This record gives sequence, C-alpha cells and structure tokens, in this order.
Amino acid sequence: MKKRLFLIIDMQIGFINVHTEGIDERILAFLKQVGEQVITAGTRYVNHAHTACYVFEGWKACMAGTEEAELVPSLRGAVIRVFDKDKYSCWNDEVKQFIRDNRIEKVYFAGVNTGCCVLNSVLDCYNDLVDCAVIEDLCGSTSGMREHEAALTVLRSCITEDRVITAKEAVREILAGIYS
Repeated sequence: MKKRLFLIIDMQIGFINVHTEGIDERILAFLKQVGEQVITAGTRYVNHAHTACYVFEGWKACMAGTEEAELVPSLRGAVIRVFDKDKYSCWNDEVKQFIRDNRIEKVYFAGVNTGCCVLNSVLDCYNDLVDCAVIEDLCGSTSGMREHEAALTVLRSCITEDRVITAKEAVREILAGIYS
C-alpha cells in the first residue's frame, strides 16, 4: 500500500469567511471516507513583523499567538501534526523531513488560499519531484471563486490536469491503493 499524506493548508480561524466557510466540513467528510488510509497533517500561517504580507501589504491578521492564527476547531483533532510557517509555501525542511520519515509516496493538498499558500506549496512539492495532487473542491480562496478558479487554471497548466482532482476522484484513488 502506498503511504499518502493529506496536507491541509492554513485552515485557520482568520481565513474563514463567506467564500471559505464549509471547507472544513467537506474535509471532514472526505476523511470519513478514506479513514486511516492517509496520514493527515496541517499547516498554519503565522504572521509577524518580518513576513512579506506584513511588510509589503501591511496585513496584520493571523499574528503569532492570536486566536485567528489557530486552526479551525473542527479540524484540530483530525491532524496528527501542524507545521507552522511564515511564507506562502509550507515546503520547508520540517515538512520534507516528515515526508521522508513517514515514507510518503504521494501528497494530497487541500485548504486555503488556493492562489497563495496552496499553489506555492504544491509547486514547491512538485518541483522537488514528490508525487502530488490538489483536491480542488476541498480548497478555496478568501477572495472568492474567481481567484480560486484562476489558481486551479495555473495549477492545471503547471502540474498537469491529472493532478488537479475532485474529492471523489481522490477517494477512489486512495481506496484503490489499499489493494495495490
């Protein structure tokens, strides 16, 4: 059986709005279907005075130690590990070591924001030659559907259309791996 990582990007209180609400419920439904066939981890964007978002945009949300920087309560028990980051991409030495230590063969990405943190993390993963896929209906953008769809277009172009999949396709692929 292939070892797979389901990596939930930045599902934090500060990133939940009218455009992203309900993603956590869809993620939990997905996890019920795949059970323990995936290792589930998450990331958390921790803003501070030396991040690009703070310096260049003046964005002061999700600051270290604030409630809005915390994972949404519904997903806290679903992840075995949370990786803090202060850049769009989560693809750092800590994540890469976790993947090596757990002999992960494929990474499935979900979460927010599709055009920032998800996109950058996926591209870095792909560039490191790690098999990956984005579960499009388990991602979203705080800026709305237009930005989400634009990011999916870029991802389809950069990592191939076959790697941008639906939750239903991911479930089928993961459960088929039980017997391979």
